[in-house]
Amino acid sequence: MVISSLIWIVFGITIAYLFVIGIITYGWFILSTFESEHENSNGVTISVVIAVRNESSNIENLLKQLVNQSYDNRYFEIIIVDDHSTDNTIQLVNRFKSENSNIKIGLVTASGEGKKNAIREGIATSSAQLIVTTDGDCKVVRHWLQSIVNYYVSSGCKLILGPVVYENEKTFLQQLFSLDFASLVASGAGSAGAGLPLMGNGANLAFSRDVFNAVNSNTDKFASGDDVFLIHNVTRKYGAKAIGFLRSKDGIVSTLPPVNLTDFLRQRTRWASKAVGYRLVWPVIVPLTVFLFNLLLFIMLFGSLWFPWLLPVYFLIIITKFVIDAPLVFSFLSFTEKTNLKPLLFLMEFIYPVYIIISAIASFLFRFEWKGRERLR
Repeated sequence: MVISSLIWIVFGITIAYLFVIGIITYGWFILSTFESEHENSNGVTISVVIAVRNESSNIENLLKQLVNQSYDNRYFEIIIVDDHSTDNTIQLVNRFKSENSNIKIGLVTASGEGKKNAIREGIATSSAQLIVTTDGDCKVVRHWLQSIVNYYVSSGCKLILGPVVYENEKTFLQQLFSLDFASLVASGAGSAGAGLPLMGNGANLAFSRDVFNAVNSNTDKFASGDDVFLIHNVTRKYGAKAIGFLRSKDGIVSTLPPVNLTDFLRQRTRWASKAVGYRLVWPVIVPLTVFLFNLLLFIMLFGSLWFPWLLPVYFLIIITKFVIDAPLVFSFLSFTEKTNLKPLLFLMEFIYPVYIIISAIASFLFRFEWKGRERLR
């Protein structure tokens, strides 16, 4: 009786996982690759808003890439919002401003604390039609803004999700972090393609200024989550068709992976902690299904210490999970030219259950530290 019940539980959760990932995979494959014209400014005004905190080692490189965009610099401005940096970020930005007077660069000192507040303050000082956000440690290609504007004009979307990848992975662990991150971005892209917006990344996000003002609400119990809650608010007010994913190589933003396992787990715990604030059905179903499926694997692995017959079942489910996950992840890795990570996916399937369960539990039990700030939610 117990074994029969267990079989039905395993079967039911596996089918639910297949259903969820199947929808996301379908959404990814029906997304058309967007071919952007490189020299067509369209006259859309842009404010690139960047919230920074202690980014002295990265900010100059990003600013150089922004001033060298193919998009006509008469139509965009750069707004740096300093979130109480304790290094020389402000001095570097001011020096760069004086050396590049041909482009409008604003520097705002945040009055509040946290990235969410910094983004709000940056947008409040802007006057452009389209807001684009990225992070101080990111890299962008020359046609990044042009591809966003062209997609914005042609799609009619009110909020655009852009692809983000890790780069310069120096260790084996960082390669695993990169693969995990790619699967998350791919899931957000596929969900948007399926008409069920799930998540995006503030490192590559674009939205109408008017739309932001119409839906922006203070979710002050969370220190971050400005990107995902904005996506959900836009979906609730304007519908799923208002959200689009820019599937274009010109639209890819890259950033650095976590340095070590501690930083990785802190980051994933911070992201997982936002799930309790979700109010849309799909963003609740997906993490719940993924959690239950990985919890099942976690229990089966440790249960095999007492019930050895569970071990072959565990391996069978791992193989099933790999077959379910591979089409989406492999296709996204090909799109972002991260094919070197493909051989790691099968190994990652054994690691997923452990870290997902740890991150999920930690998100409820502990507060996290971010850039020198502690005990955040």
